[in-house]
Amino acid sequence: MSFLSDFFRFSPQKGFLFTSVEFWIFFCLVLGGLSLCYKNRQARNTFLFAASLFFYYKVAGFFVLILLLSVLLNHVIGKRIERNAPGKHAFMFLVGILANIFVLCVFRYNVFFTQVWNALLGTDLTAIDYFSEGFSLAGNTSGSLLPAAIERLMPPVGLSFVTLQAVGYLADLKRGRIRSFASPGDLGFYLIFFPKAVAGPVVRAQEFMPQMQSHYMLTRQEFSAALALILTGLIKKAVVADFLDAYIVSPVFDNPDLFSGLEKWMALYGFSVWIYFAFSGYTDMATGVSSLLGFSLPANFHSPYKASSLTDFWRRWHISLHTWFRDYVYVPLGGNRHGNFRMTLALVLTMLAAGLWYGAGMGFLIWAALHAAVLCVEKASRWNAKVERSRALHLAGWLVTFNMISFSWIFFRSGTLQSAADLFFGLFDLSGFDPVSNLDATYGIAFLLMVLAFVLMVAVRERRKKAWLRAFERWPLVLKFLLTASIATLMVIFRA
Repeated sequence: MSFLSDFFRFSPQKGFLFTSVEFWIFFCLVLGGLSLCYKNRQARNTFLFAASLFFYYKVAGFFVLILLLSVLLNHVIGKRIERNAPGKHAFMFLVGILANIFVLCVFRYNVFFTQVWNALLGTDLTAIDYFSEGFSLAGNTSGSLLPAAIERLMPPVGLSFVTLQAVGYLADLKRGRIRSFASPGDLGFYLIFFPKAVAGPVVRAQEFMPQMQSHYMLTRQEFSAALALILTGLIKKAVVADFLDAYIVSPVFDNPDLFSGLEKWMALYGFSVWIYFAFSGYTDMATGVSSLLGFSLPANFHSPYKASSLTDFWRRWHISLHTWFRDYVYVPLGGNRHGNFRMTLALVLTMLAAGLWYGAGMGFLIWAALHAAVLCVEKASRWNAKVERSRALHLAGWLVTFNMISFSWIFFRSGTLQSAADLFFGLFDLSGFDPVSNLDATYGIAFLLMVLAFVLMVAVRERRKKAWLRAFERWPLVLKFLLTASIATLMVIFRA
């Protein structure tokens, strides 16, 4: 009984994400429920919407009501946009955009914006941090744009993704590309479908609507592909990413002064490996879980660290997010249709918006500004076209691009600007570290895992990955079960 009561109770101390045992129990229950209603499309959609609400309750408690508020708000505004005459679309669309941004700012960015305001104007305003225990007040006590410590929990998981999808939905309604959802439940199912809650991908309404109207069908080939994606994602996130984070990345980034220069170099490249394996691992699991439920999600990563330019990197990294910002921010700001100055301004503003979307902090803005500056230089010099004409330039471009990205992650990951500076300048202090004894005794497994993961990222061709999937499809069911059990056991061992 205690397990059942714990399972149905919100507990912020216990995770309910793809790498937790509780989630997979929940998912098995969802599959069981789906088997009873999959033949009726409306019943299936309603059931999965209810399951998504329960998932959000488990990870965010009663803040799931914020997501329901967003659903109702966008349903009403979407209907008004659709019913208005073409010339009157703009006002309701603007209301919808401002309302979505307001909800996001109140529940995610209010502390950050208040601290920036206090730092710039010397005021002493306080902001309610809705996600701290006890709803504590968080003011600007340090005078810094990024204080040393802000006690906070994550905002409701998925609020940022829900906001992006809602804004895209309203924009597509205004442009006449889609019809509105028939009911708030249908819109809610699209916006908060639980497999894409944690790390996307960002799904557009015109991609999801037809699937809601189609019948459930899962072939043996699709089942094998989905299982392969789930297992691959578990290895990426629960084995590789979590192990690197625990033994190399977090210790060094959280306390850079305690580590030598060589250890900081390992953490620098370790984080580059970690963030790809964590993000793409979640995406793989989300895609596999969604496929088993009868829905396909768009591709989100395509070997980003093989890019020979930053422009190429953004075509491969978080693809659904990049294309969303391109289509709904960069192009409306003018894109590349109005000269170099307008293009540069649109690019910088788009990257800064993307940086703020990733996180509320000056580090994210600096990370975005660095990327924007390099992207502007590449566009002005036509670097992307040049690297394709020469093998030597392609190799040099890859080396420069990977290191530039790795260095920029310092600001993305560091908790404060001071710790970012400590880690950056500490890279050039190579004293106090014996690489042979320390790599063997302290970092041996983590270092070898990082090197192996790096080789897999940059050296394995896409056709090799597809060959592995085709081979897995031909495996007997018993072998698939044994592999699944082995990976589950490995995950438990590594997490312990």
